[in-house]
Amino acid sequence: MRIARHSFYNLLGLGLPLLLALVSIPALLRLLGEERFGWLTLLWAVVSYIGLLDLGLSRALTQQLALALSRHLREEAGAILGTAVGLVATLGTAGGVLLALLSFGVPAWLPHAAEPERLVTALQWMALALPFTVLTAVLRGALEAAHAFAAINLIRLPLGLWTFAGPWLVAVVWGPDLAAIALALALGRIVGLAAHWVAVRRAMGGLAGRWRWVSARQSSLLQAGGWLTLANVVSPLMGYADRFFVGVSLSGAAAAYYAAPQEMVTKLWIIPGALTAVLLPAFAARGGARAAQAWQLFDRSLELLFLLLLPLTLGLALFARELLGVWLGAGFAVHSAPLLMLFAAGILVNCLAHVALTWLHGAGQFRAPALLQLVELPLFLALLWLLCARWGLIGAAVAWLTRMTVDAMCLFVLCRLQRGAWPPVPWMAAGWAGLLPFLLAGSASLEGRLLAWCLVAAVVVAVAWRRRAVLLAELGAPATLKGA
Repeated sequence: MRIARHSFYNLLGLGLPLLLALVSIPALLRLLGEERFGWLTLLWAVVSYIGLLDLGLSRALTQQLALALSRHLREEAGAILGTAVGLVATLGTAGGVLLALLSFGVPAWLPHAAEPERLVTALQWMALALPFTVLTAVLRGALEAAHAFAAINLIRLPLGLWTFAGPWLVAVVWGPDLAAIALALALGRIVGLAAHWVAVRRAMGGLAGRWRWVSARQSSLLQAGGWLTLANVVSPLMGYADRFFVGVSLSGAAAAYYAAPQEMVTKLWIIPGALTAVLLPAFAARGGARAAQAWQLFDRSLELLFLLLLPLTLGLALFARELLGVWLGAGFAVHSAPLLMLFAAGILVNCLAHVALTWLHGAGQFRAPALLQLVELPLFLALLWLLCARWGLIGAAVAWLTRMTVDAMCLFVLCRLQRGAWPPVPWMAAGWAGLLPFLLAGSASLEGRLLAWCLVAAVVVAVAWRRRAVLLAELGAPATLKGA
């Protein structure tokens, strides 16, 4: 297994469509106009978040199927896969019918929409695509369990590109028709399901004829998926509660000052996302007698993420004013730069916590992280209200940073309870804390901040080079690279 190589595949599959989005979104805004583009963003949201209807079964499938495959239990693996596909097909079909029925209420709910009938048709095309979308998520989970990340990203990349290129092509050829754009997106999802089906049949050749529905498997899949669904519902609430609260309690302009730097830093989630997708089946397969190897992989993954993200997050913090000034203007940067500094610190902590959460899921521990988020929600809302009322935008950002830090601490504590020892997190936290004086040097000259960043980057490169043999050995790079 090549952890580093598979993570790189994921990074390409997730990242390249974002680059296309930077180019296509302004073009789509010109072609569609502001209102139609607003509805297109709604369609994108439906496509993106519709995966929640798999009730967490795709991630639960990855964990259980990876464990069965590592033990060469083919009959059990076939039962897990067949039952998961049957459950999700049923749920997806029911969700599609529900969305189609709800779409008929659009004219009444949105009386000021310019073309309500086209929006109804667009939502109905999305309803048709819904079962294909959630089935695709489950089949991708099966491919992850089989470590078929090259196949995953060979399919994911064109599908991700089509999400932005498809609407642009339709708008150029047929004009600004939302229904035609939705049809193009729906056809992309259908083709995506067919491609995933072929890939799964190839990757799971040893399970041919063993896919079957087993009622006894429903309970374990639904139980794990239920806790994941709870987390998937609560997490977006906390993720957008601060923006909503800022907009309501302060102003729409304040919400823009707050959301823009937060959007900038959260794009870094693509890095731990690319890695943890590979780590989940690896952690699940290395349980039991191979737990020591799994913990070594855990430690090396934390080190790798820290070394990758420290220069990036420090750069965002040190050059917040300049970056925001180039992107959104000097006036915007005056309000948002202090927030970006706080967000940069929080995103580093949160990205490291992704590894801890993935370990817990790989070990089959879905309940504790979900309950943790359920407890965090009211506490975060109370803290947000208190700090935002007292310090405005800075208070909201401090509340966000506090939530990220506390959440990470709790996840690492849960991991320690299983392991009986701390991962290399304390020295990472100490290293980041040692850089705080640089973050507070907002009035320092650009040259001074640039020199400080170069010094830190040089230290990171030196440490990474010194540790390369250990990192490459555990993360699966070819042995010939060790002596390079």
